[in-house]
Amino acid sequence: MIYFIILLFIQFINAQVPYSVEFDSASGERPLQSGLSDNGIINIEILNNSTIFLGTSGGLNIANYDLDGNYQISHYSEGDELPSGGNPALVIHDNIIAVSGLVSVDTSVGEESKGTGVSYSLNGGETWSYINQPKDNSNQVDPSYINKWSCPWGNNNTLYSDRVTCNEYCEDCFGNDKSCKMYNYITWGNQNLIRNLSVTTDIQNISYDLAIQGDYIYAASWAGSLRRFNYTVDEPSWEIVPLPMDDQNSLNCNQINLSSYQINPVGNHIQDGNDDCGYEFDNHKVFSVYSLENTLWVGTAKGINKGIVSSDNCIDWINMTSDDYGFYDDWVIGFEHQILSDEVTRIWAITWDREYTGSQLIYGGPPSYTDDGGSTWNVVNYLDNKDVLTYNISTSSNRVYISTNEGGFINTNIQNSDTWLDFLVPEDITQESIYDMEYMSEYNDLWIGNSQGALVYNDGSFTVNTSNSSVNSTFYAYPNPYILKDNNDIAFVFDGEEDNINGTIDIYDYSMDKVITISASGITRWNGKNEYKDRVANGIYICHYKHNGDKSYFFKVMVIKD
Repeated sequence: MIYFIILLFIQFINAQVPYSVEFDSASGERPLQSGLSDNGIINIEILNNSTIFLGTSGGLNIANYDLDGNYQISHYSEGDELPSGGNPALVIHDNIIAVSGLVSVDTSVGEESKGTGVSYSLNGGETWSYINQPKDNSNQVDPSYINKWSCPWGNNNTLYSDRVTCNEYCEDCFGNDKSCKMYNYITWGNQNLIRNLSVTTDIQNISYDLAIQGDYIYAASWAGSLRRFNYTVDEPSWEIVPLPMDDQNSLNCNQINLSSYQINPVGNHIQDGNDDCGYEFDNHKVFSVYSLENTLWVGTAKGINKGIVSSDNCIDWINMTSDDYGFYDDWVIGFEHQILSDEVTRIWAITWDREYTGSQLIYGGPPSYTDDGGSTWNVVNYLDNKDVLTYNISTSSNRVYISTNEGGFINTNIQNSDTWLDFLVPEDITQESIYDMEYMSEYNDLWIGNSQGALVYNDGSFTVNTSNSSVNSTFYAYPNPYILKDNNDIAFVFDGEEDNINGTIDIYDYSMDKVITISASGITRWNGKNEYKDRVANGIYICHYKHNGDKSYFFKVMVIKD
């Protein structure tokens, strides 16, 4: 399964000052500490009948059952064998585990998210190995490397070692002079000299999903397209996996047209009046990857890619779009599979659209599914009518669990995709959103992840497991949760006193779109409205306080409309 995707995860950034850590490849044991590391439970994955892993906004956690059915939650301590920060992706296949990392860092243009690499264990989490976030080489990192340049437009596969020379030959589709970008050549199958737009930073380069297939771990990285490494070798390195371009319905191994093909997750699209030039390269903006036998399912901003992996680990792709195949929409952020009673394999996909309302981005959509290998798709009408935002899908032998912004939904009749039960959390859990659910059949425990901890449901009763480590006492806001109604503002506190506030407070919604900036001096309040003076929606909001223009502090506030 996957992290429920992209910027939604940022709502669970650690409530500490953002930090950045660079790691070398490492391998070693990692001690455990008792309790949850953070209340933001993003991913839940089952290892075996007695062990379950939790990916959180504060690092990787593990729950172990004893013979009596009692469990104990522990978390991995700080160190350099696991990626720093939260875990946008977590995957388990047999005894192999892979997990990615993400932090928020200060940059010249403000706060940005940053990928912190991938760690993997081949023995069920006993020991771990680490590989850096996938990036392409550059002279800034390796002085011996010569940067190469190419024009994103046109059918010229030449790379230049001098940007000025390259610019002399660079024009867009309209004949306008343009600047060359940094490129490199990659090899795929029996072909080399395949152009790839170089990704040389880990800012916005985040592995949102992972999959394990054969000897490889695949990473879906929005800024870095689809990449993989061979986990069976001692010192693995990343390689890029080419996907069809936006104008291609398929891409077969060893049949890439080198003159016109390029890998470009940024895009080269230009619009002049009603005329278009270039492509968005949305199919190279990768958000999800899933493995099932010899097939890879890859979700992008342009639909679903089905890849058949050959015996030599090369891949033939077909690209599916919602218009042609019938799934909900083309932003695909996750997959899951299910074996039906007639031995048919059902593939589930989390299919989102993108809408704009006022100043805030709203993403959402119900799941879609196929029972014929992707030839035709169906939308879950029950959830479509509820306008839910699907985060995760999990399955057991006879059930499907859908995690959404409006709670959980369970299907107990796998032959009927529109027979659903609404799953309600306890009243003392004020956050309605559920981010993941997994069923431990051995103990009849349903594990549920949301922003208030790990909930375990068994035979009509709930156990709520929480952590006290996710609150930053230096800077905070109250009341929290914040009931949004007239004459009820939220107050900010720094270093124990409201009067100590002096700086700026930026408030972001769950997708890290800025809601409002508050110039703060002394006692400071927020009335729950955005810069357009409209009340904000229910959800988690991130308050970023920069004290005296110096240190940064974060605090998460839950807003509930009265």
